[in-house]
Amino acid sequence: MRFVFKPLLLITFSLIVISCQNKNPIETPVVIYEDSTAIREKIQSAREGVSAIVADGLKLSLWATDSLAPDPIAMDMDNAGRIYITRSNRNKNSEFDIRGHRDWMTASIGLQSVEDRRAFLHETFAPEKSKENSWFPDLNNDSIHDWQDLAVQKDEVWMLEDSDGDGIADKSTQILNDFNDEVNDVAGAILVRDEDVFVGIGPDMFRLKDTNGDKILDEKTSIATGFAVHIGFGGHGMSGATQDSDGKIYWGIGDIGANLTTVDGETHKYPNQGVIVRSNPRWKQF
Repeated sequence: MRFVFKPLLLITFSLIVISCQNKNPIETPVVIYEDSTAIREKIQSAREGVSAIVADGLKLSLWATDSLAPDPIAMDMDNAGRIYITRSNRNKNSEFDIRGHRDWMTASIGLQSVEDRRAFLHETFAPEKSKENSWFPDLNNDSIHDWQDLAVQKDEVWMLEDSDGDGIADKSTQILNDFNDEVNDVAGAILVRDEDVFVGIGPDMFRLKDTNGDKILDEKTSIATGFAVHIGFGGHGMSGATQDSDGKIYWGIGDIGANLTTVDGETHKYPNQGVIVRSNPRWKQF
Protein backbone atom coordinates (compact mmCIF):
# COMPACT_ATOMS: atom_id res chain seq x y z
CA MET A 1 0.00 0.00 0.00
CA ARG A 2 1.33 3.43 -0.92
CA PHE A 3 0.67 6.51 1.20
CA VAL A 4 0.78 9.98 -0.27
CA PHE A 5 1.34 12.85 2.14
CA LYS A 6 -0.18 16.19 1.16
CA PRO A 7 1.37 19.03 3.19
CA LEU A 8 -0.60 21.90 4.64
CA LEU A 9 -0.52 24.88 2.30
CA LEU A 10 1.37 27.77 3.83
CA ILE A 11 1.21 31.15 2.14
CA THR A 12 3.54 33.99 3.15
CA PHE A 13 2.83 37.60 2.29
CA SER A 14 3.16 41.05 3.81
CA LEU A 15 0.07 42.11 5.68
CA ILE A 16 -1.05 45.08 7.63
CA VAL A 17 -4.64 46.02 8.36
CA ILE A 18 -5.60 49.38 9.81
CA SER A 19 -8.05 48.83 12.63
CA CYS A 20 -9.69 50.81 15.38
CA GLN A 21 -7.92 51.45 18.65
CA ASN A 22 -9.64 51.27 22.00
CA LYS A 23 -8.82 51.18 25.67
CA ASN A 24 -9.94 48.51 28.04
CA PRO A 25 -11.31 49.51 31.45
CA ILE A 26 -8.64 49.64 34.11
CA GLU A 27 -9.24 46.91 36.65
CA THR A 28 -7.55 45.81 39.84
CA PRO A 29 -5.20 43.02 38.72
CA VAL A 30 -5.52 39.48 40.00
CA VAL A 31 -2.27 38.49 41.73
CA ILE A 32 -1.35 35.01 42.96
CA TYR A 33 1.48 34.45 45.42
CA GLU A 34 2.87 31.07 46.41
CA ASP A 35 4.68 30.65 49.71
CA SER A 36 8.10 29.04 49.91
CA THR A 37 6.88 25.94 51.79
CA ALA A 38 4.35 25.07 49.11
CA ILE A 39 6.96 25.67 46.40
CA ARG A 40 9.50 23.35 48.08
CA GLU A 41 6.89 20.61 48.43
CA LYS A 42 5.97 20.86 44.76
CA ILE A 43 9.61 20.90 43.70
CA GLN A 44 10.21 17.68 45.63
CA SER A 45 7.09 16.11 44.14
CA ALA A 46 8.17 17.14 40.64
CA ARG A 47 11.61 15.63 41.13
CA GLU A 48 10.10 12.35 42.21
CA GLY A 49 7.60 12.24 39.36
CA VAL A 50 9.79 13.30 36.42
CA SER A 51 12.25 11.08 34.63
CA ALA A 52 14.02 12.89 31.82
CA ILE A 53 17.32 12.71 30.01
CA VAL A 54 18.96 16.04 29.27
CA ALA A 55 22.12 16.81 27.33
CA ASP A 56 25.44 17.20 29.09
CA GLY A 57 25.82 20.63 30.62
CA LEU A 58 22.07 21.20 30.97
CA LYS A 59 19.94 20.96 34.09
CA LEU A 60 16.20 20.38 34.36
CA SER A 61 14.44 22.04 37.30
CA LEU A 62 11.05 23.42 38.24
CA TRP A 63 10.74 27.19 37.82
CA ALA A 64 6.98 27.73 38.20
CA THR A 65 4.25 25.56 39.66
CA ASP A 66 0.84 24.88 38.15
CA SER A 67 -0.72 27.16 40.78
CA LEU A 68 0.96 30.12 39.10
CA ALA A 69 0.59 28.90 35.52
CA PRO A 70 -2.70 27.01 35.15
CA ASP A 71 -3.40 25.48 31.72
CA PRO A 72 -0.96 27.58 29.64
CA ILE A 73 -1.33 27.72 25.86
CA ALA A 74 1.35 30.08 24.52
CA MET A 75 4.44 31.39 26.31
CA ASP A 76 7.10 34.04 25.89
CA MET A 77 9.75 35.75 28.05
CA ASP A 78 10.73 39.39 28.43
CA ASN A 79 14.22 40.78 28.88
CA ALA A 80 13.81 40.81 32.68
CA GLY A 81 13.27 37.04 32.80
CA ARG A 82 9.53 37.19 33.44
CA ILE A 83 7.40 34.54 31.74
CA TYR A 84 4.12 35.45 30.02
CA ILE A 85 1.47 32.86 29.25
CA THR A 86 -1.95 32.87 27.64
CA ARG A 87 -4.81 30.95 29.17
CA SER A 88 -8.21 30.25 27.63
CA ASN A 89 -11.64 29.98 29.19
CA ARG A 90 -13.41 29.99 25.83
CA ASN A 91 -12.21 26.51 24.94
CA LYS A 92 -14.48 25.09 27.63
CA ASN A 93 -17.67 26.13 25.81
CA SER A 94 -17.30 28.94 23.29
CA GLU A 95 -14.61 27.57 20.97
CA PHE A 96 -16.09 24.62 19.11
CA ASP A 97 -14.42 21.56 17.64
CA ILE A 98 -16.15 20.44 14.44
CA ARG A 99 -15.68 16.79 15.43
CA GLY A 100 -18.31 17.34 18.08
CA HIS A 101 -20.71 19.05 15.66
CA ARG A 102 -20.58 17.02 12.48
CA ASP A 103 -23.97 18.34 11.38
CA TRP A 104 -22.30 21.74 10.98
CA MET A 105 -19.54 20.44 8.73
CA THR A 106 -20.98 21.25 5.28
CA ALA A 107 -22.06 24.74 6.29
CA SER A 108 -18.75 25.39 8.03
CA ILE A 109 -16.64 24.46 5.02
CA GLY A 110 -18.70 26.89 2.94
CA LEU A 111 -17.91 29.89 5.15
CA GLN A 112 -15.71 32.41 3.36
CA SER A 113 -15.12 35.12 5.96
CA VAL A 114 -15.24 35.81 9.68
CA GLU A 115 -18.52 37.65 9.15
CA ASP A 116 -19.93 34.52 7.49
CA ARG A 117 -19.00 32.59 10.63
CA ARG A 118 -20.62 35.25 12.81
CA ALA A 119 -23.82 34.98 10.75
CA PHE A 120 -23.71 31.18 11.03
CA LEU A 121 -23.39 31.34 14.82
CA HIS A 122 -26.21 33.90 15.08
CA GLU A 123 -28.46 31.68 12.99
CA THR A 124 -27.48 28.43 14.71
CA PHE A 125 -27.86 29.97 18.18
CA ALA A 126 -30.78 32.27 17.44
CA PRO A 127 -32.87 33.16 20.54
CA GLU A 128 -35.91 31.39 19.09
CA LYS A 129 -33.87 28.16 19.00
CA SER A 130 -33.10 28.32 22.71
CA LYS A 131 -34.93 25.10 23.52
CA GLU A 132 -33.11 22.98 20.96
CA ASN A 133 -29.82 24.54 22.10
CA SER A 134 -30.43 23.84 25.77
CA TRP A 135 -27.29 21.64 25.69
CA PHE A 136 -25.24 24.86 25.59
CA PRO A 137 -24.92 26.58 28.99
CA ASP A 138 -26.76 29.83 29.67
CA LEU A 139 -23.57 31.70 30.46
CA ASN A 140 -25.10 35.17 30.74
CA ASN A 141 -27.96 33.91 32.94
CA ASP A 142 -30.76 35.42 30.87
CA SER A 143 -32.66 32.09 30.63
CA ILE A 144 -32.02 31.95 26.87
CA HIS A 145 -29.51 29.64 25.20
CA ASP A 146 -28.36 31.77 22.29
CA TRP A 147 -25.32 33.28 20.58
CA GLN A 148 -24.93 35.93 23.28
CA ASP A 149 -23.74 33.15 25.59
CA LEU A 150 -20.71 32.88 23.26
CA ALA A 151 -19.72 36.44 24.23
CA VAL A 152 -19.25 35.88 27.96
CA GLN A 153 -16.09 33.84 28.59
CA LYS A 154 -12.73 35.56 28.23
CA ASP A 155 -9.11 34.63 27.66
CA GLU A 156 -6.25 35.77 29.86
CA VAL A 157 -2.58 36.78 29.86
CA TRP A 158 -0.53 36.14 33.02
CA MET A 159 2.94 37.39 33.95
CA LEU A 160 5.01 35.07 36.15
CA GLU A 161 8.04 36.36 38.05
CA ASP A 162 10.62 35.47 40.66
CA SER A 163 10.07 38.42 42.99
CA ASP A 164 12.63 37.42 45.64
CA GLY A 165 15.43 36.34 43.31
CA ASP A 166 15.78 32.76 44.53
CA GLY A 167 15.44 31.22 41.09
CA ILE A 168 11.84 30.05 41.55
CA ALA A 169 8.73 31.93 40.40
CA ASP A 170 6.54 32.98 43.34
CA LYS A 171 4.19 35.57 41.86
CA SER A 172 1.73 35.53 38.97
CA THR A 173 -0.23 38.59 37.81
CA GLN A 174 -3.16 38.57 35.44
CA ILE A 175 -2.28 41.45 33.11
CA LEU A 176 -5.15 40.96 30.66
CA ASN A 177 -8.65 39.51 30.81
CA ASP A 178 -10.39 40.13 27.49
CA PHE A 179 -11.47 38.69 24.13
CA ASN A 180 -15.11 37.67 24.50
CA ASP A 181 -16.56 38.41 21.08
CA GLU A 182 -18.77 35.57 19.86
CA VAL A 183 -16.32 34.90 17.00
CA ASN A 184 -13.17 34.87 19.13
CA ASP A 185 -11.08 31.71 19.00
CA VAL A 186 -8.53 31.08 21.79
CA ALA A 187 -5.38 33.07 22.55
CA GLY A 188 -2.80 30.78 20.96
CA ALA A 189 -0.04 33.27 20.16
CA ILE A 190 1.94 35.69 22.32
CA LEU A 191 5.01 37.82 21.65
CA VAL A 192 6.50 40.09 24.32
CA ARG A 193 8.68 43.10 23.49
CA ASP A 194 10.05 45.90 25.66
CA GLU A 195 7.35 48.36 24.66
CA ASP A 196 4.35 46.15 23.85
CA VAL A 197 2.83 42.67 23.79
CA PHE A 198 1.20 40.92 20.84
CA VAL A 199 -1.60 38.41 21.34
CA GLY A 200 -3.05 36.37 18.51
CA ILE A 201 -6.64 35.26 19.01
CA GLY A 202 -8.77 34.79 15.92
CA PRO A 203 -9.93 36.79 14.16
CA ASP A 204 -7.23 39.33 15.15
CA MET A 205 -3.61 39.87 16.00
CA PHE A 206 -3.60 42.53 18.73
CA ARG A 207 -0.85 44.90 19.82
CA LEU A 208 -1.28 45.67 23.52
CA LYS A 209 0.39 48.26 25.70
CA ASP A 210 0.66 49.21 29.35
CA THR A 211 0.03 52.96 29.29
CA ASN A 212 0.53 53.79 32.98
CA GLY A 213 3.40 51.55 34.13
CA ASP A 214 1.38 49.12 36.27
CA LYS A 215 2.15 46.14 33.97
CA ILE A 216 -1.58 45.76 33.11
CA LEU A 217 -2.24 45.79 29.37
CA ASP A 218 -4.83 48.54 29.13
CA GLU A 219 -4.65 49.54 25.46
CA LYS A 220 -5.16 47.29 22.45
CA THR A 221 -5.04 47.76 18.69
CA SER A 222 -5.75 45.18 16.02
CA ILE A 223 -2.90 45.16 13.51
CA ALA A 224 -4.46 42.43 11.36
CA THR A 225 -7.87 40.79 11.17
CA GLY A 226 -9.68 38.10 9.20
CA PHE A 227 -8.39 34.89 10.81
CA ALA A 228 -10.45 31.85 11.92
CA VAL A 229 -13.00 31.71 9.11
CA HIS A 230 -14.63 28.36 9.73
CA ILE A 231 -15.20 25.97 12.59
CA GLY A 232 -12.54 23.29 12.43
CA PHE A 233 -10.48 21.22 14.82
CA GLY A 234 -9.86 22.78 18.20
CA GLY A 235 -6.31 24.06 18.61
CA HIS A 236 -5.84 24.93 14.93
CA GLY A 237 -5.89 28.66 15.60
CA MET A 238 -3.25 31.41 15.62
CA SER A 239 0.17 30.48 17.02
CA GLY A 240 3.92 30.94 16.72
CA ALA A 241 4.14 34.72 17.00
CA THR A 242 7.71 35.93 16.58
CA GLN A 243 9.69 38.96 15.46
CA ASP A 244 12.41 38.76 12.85
CA SER A 245 15.44 40.98 12.37
CA ASP A 246 13.43 43.07 9.90
CA GLY A 247 11.26 44.28 12.80
CA LYS A 248 8.10 42.69 11.42
CA ILE A 249 5.81 40.28 13.25
CA TYR A 250 5.25 36.76 11.92
CA TRP A 251 2.69 34.14 12.93
CA GLY A 252 0.66 31.29 11.54
CA ILE A 253 -2.83 29.86 11.67
CA GLY A 254 -4.02 26.33 10.97
CA ASP A 255 -6.68 25.15 8.58
CA ILE A 256 -9.51 27.16 10.15
CA GLY A 257 -8.38 29.67 7.56
CA ALA A 258 -8.10 33.34 6.82
CA ASN A 259 -9.63 36.01 4.58
CA LEU A 260 -7.32 39.01 4.66
CA THR A 261 -7.20 42.46 3.09
CA THR A 262 -4.00 44.52 3.00
CA VAL A 263 -3.83 48.29 3.36
CA ASP A 264 -3.46 48.41 -0.40
CA GLY A 265 -6.85 46.73 -0.80
CA GLU A 266 -5.45 43.39 -1.96
CA THR A 267 -7.51 40.42 -0.76
CA HIS A 268 -6.07 37.02 0.13
CA LYS A 269 -8.69 34.31 0.62
CA TYR A 270 -7.69 31.00 2.21
CA PRO A 271 -10.81 30.08 4.21
CA ASN A 272 -9.93 26.39 4.57
CA GLN A 273 -6.14 26.51 4.55
CA GLY A 274 -3.31 27.31 6.89
CA VAL A 275 -1.21 30.41 6.27
CA ILE A 276 1.87 32.17 7.60
CA VAL A 277 1.67 35.95 7.56
CA ARG A 278 3.92 38.94 8.14
CA SER A 279 2.79 42.32 9.41
CA ASN A 280 4.19 45.63 10.47
CA PRO A 281 3.99 45.79 14.28
CA ARG A 282 2.05 49.06 14.33
CA TRP A 283 -1.34 50.00 12.99
CA LYS A 284 0.13 52.34 10.37
CA GLN A 285 2.57 51.42 7.65
CA PHE A 286 6.23 52.40 8.04
